[in-house]
Amino acid sequence: DGFTYLDPAQFHEYFAADLSAEQAAFMARSQVLNLADNFKAVITTAAWRNKPSWVLVAGADRTINPDLERWYATRAKSHKVEVSGASHAVYASRPKEVAAVIEEAASQAR
Repeated sequence: DGFTYLDPAQFHEYFAADLSAEQAAFMARSQVLNLADNFKAVITTAAWRNKPSWVLVAGADRTINPDLERWYATRAKSHKVEVSGASHAVYASRPKEVAAVIEEAASQAR
């Protein structure tokens, strides 16, 4: 039907492994369908080529391989912060670490 979502039966294991089963189940039930074509967007001018960027690598991400996240960060010459043991749902499991990265990036804005 042109939309993507994560199978609720696998959501905890692959998306939110560092959250409680109850939290992951809530997130799985409340996820919003995503238009698959969103992943096909063609970027003609990547902002990271001309502007500073920050990357938070979730060290135990099972949705996007952390090695790929590190590679993206290196390619973009990003300021990289790694959160060991964090899942793809790092924003929910480690909000203080995520906020610190956002605050650091915001403090460097020109």
